[in-house]
Amino acid sequence: MLASIGWYGFYTQYYYSADSSFIAPVYDRMHRYLHTVWKTEPNGLVVERSGEWNWGDWGENVDIGVLSNCWYHLALKVQKEFAVRLGKQEDIRKINGMMESIEKCFHIRFWTGEGYRSPGYRGETDDRSQAMAILSGLAPVNVYPQLVKVLKKEHHASPYMEKYVLEALFAVGEPEFALQRMKERYTKMMNYPYTTLFEGWGIGEEGFGGGTISHAWSGGPLTLLSQKVCGIEPTSPGFKTFRVQPQLGKLTEASASFETVYGRISVDIQTERETAGYSSDRTGRNRSTGSNQRRKTPDLSFRRTFFSYLNLCIFDSFAASYRLTG
Repeated sequence: MLASIGWYGFYTQYYYSADSSFIAPVYDRMHRYLHTVWKTEPNGLVVERSGEWNWGDWGENVDIGVLSNCWYHLALKVQKEFAVRLGKQEDIRKINGMMESIEKCFHIRFWTGEGYRSPGYRGETDDRSQAMAILSGLAPVNVYPQLVKVLKKEHHASPYMEKYVLEALFAVGEPEFALQRMKERYTKMMNYPYTTLFEGWGIGEEGFGGGTISHAWSGGPLTLLSQKVCGIEPTSPGFKTFRVQPQLGKLTEASASFETVYGRISVDIQTERETAGYSSDRTGRNRSTGSNQRRKTPDLSFRRTFFSYLNLCIFDSFAASYRLTG
């Protein structure tokens, strides 16, 4: 539930669609869930909940203590964003204090010198927990190299949580390894004669949840290919403005195209030698220019469809930013 109401649930629904109509109706229920159902220690860290369905993921070696704090922090982050929209100043003040407490104590409580681990956890180091520590913003940048080492060794996540492991690798600037791990983890599934993704890494006894072969939550890599590899992400709700920051790893070309409430965005990327920099014109065509024999820079090509919306506005411009990497 923390994932559903948090950054990758409610907030993504709002930010990618520009539909904020649900925020006011769900806010009070969200507030009660986070501040009544969940309890925190005096230092602000989350108290692990008891019960038969305190679930972090399918599979083994799930460090629920670390995961709960990461998901809770992300959920508070969303509640704060919604509180700002609704003008709830007292809630904003309280949430800021709670987030600061978690940020101050998380590393002290869970860091071992090699990775994150709950004091009472006895399993193998959990790859999911390291990934969520990165994505929640609770892991300081200086420990990223150690966390990448863990993610190169540990492979416990189910297809559902593997999405967050891969996204964390893109977040720390490891696209080549992210794509390598994606291929290693999903190759067996891709070799089955099915057109759907499984709930586990196999089917039947090798699967999770009864071995189901059609599971939407296993499709995380599909979102990452457009969001991280092609690099298309909104910078305002509904993609009214957006950035294009490709992370190709060893790939030499990639493309993506999808609809937004403001029109279609299409991106086509090819690496070219002897290029550096870029230029743009009002047609939306952007191409690298210049010369540099030692650099390999993406040739970025994309366009945006513009149209009138409810006969009130005509969108005839776009905003994008680029990071042209060698």
